[in-house]
Amino acid sequence: MSGPEAGAPGPAPAAGKGRLKVVARWSLRAAAVVFVVLAGRDMIERWGDSHIELHAGLAALSCLPLFAGFVIQGYSWISLIEHMSGKRVPKGPALAVFLASQLARYMPGKVGLPLVRMEGAPRLGQQPALVGISVFPETLSWAATGAMLGFALLTLSSHAAGLAGLVGRLAVPLLVASALGMLVLLAVDRSRFPKRLRNWLAPGGEGPLVPVAVPLIQLVYWVLFAVHGYLMSLALGANGSAAMSGVGFYVIAPVAGFVVVAAPAGLGVREAVLLAGLGPTLGSAGALGAALFSRALSLAMEVASWFVVRLVWGGERAVRSASE
Repeated sequence: MSGPEAGAPGPAPAAGKGRLKVVARWSLRAAAVVFVVLAGRDMIERWGDSHIELHAGLAALSCLPLFAGFVIQGYSWISLIEHMSGKRVPKGPALAVFLASQLARYMPGKVGLPLVRMEGAPRLGQQPALVGISVFPETLSWAATGAMLGFALLTLSSHAAGLAGLVGRLAVPLLVASALGMLVLLAVDRSRFPKRLRNWLAPGGEGPLVPVAVPLIQLVYWVLFAVHGYLMSLALGANGSAAMSGVGFYVIAPVAGFVVVAAPAGLGVREAVLLAGLGPTLGSAGALGAALFSRALSLAMEVASWFVVRLVWGGERAVRSASE
């Protein structure tokens, strides 16, 4: 048999897979929404007459590792695009593009992040398509590195009740899974990837998808984020032991927020993870304070780091000077 009749049955499996992907994607989004709503409602019900006491000095001190971390994170992306293109880029202007794109991720669907980077690619001497593609291996490495550190910290922390205890018991297998994912990025030649995945993540070239420098720099970023979490818990009245036992949730929360594509920059998901994870150690009021203040300070430091880098290195004069 030949012609249209022979090819007619072909699209059915593909259509079935497409529907399955849609169902899975919306199921994940629905589960995330339910989790956020239930966690928020639970904390509101337990709020009662509690009030938040914040040590302003420690809260201000927690901004320093955030500011440094956001700038340092930019170097991981710079290292990746230099690895992918084989060309050096002007560091200051590249940092300005990176930090501007980080702010753009607050757009729904996270489409703003790659668009801003692609728009800035010509100023860095890079192809927009390559810069757009770089977002995928970068975020895979970012998430895997954060998950590894977060679950490692939870493995070392003391046992807690509720969701914190459940995640703590799962920390070791989740840590192993994150490490295996990182091993694939660092050790497996991209030519061995399935064709569809290779066309999406690594359309050309050979060797590992991500150079070792990328997760190492990202690890520094995550350590600084954990330091911010420790200081934030101290600012909300936790003792040293309690602050250390929950610090892993400050790292896990942004990773969880990233996984949920429907939430711009993880809004709601990140806060729900902190509410549920820190409740046993900080109490309802303290956990809510940690979620709100950590988000507010993170956003403030993202804006501040972009402004400073843009002011010092981001202008067109800086681009011309770096290329001469």
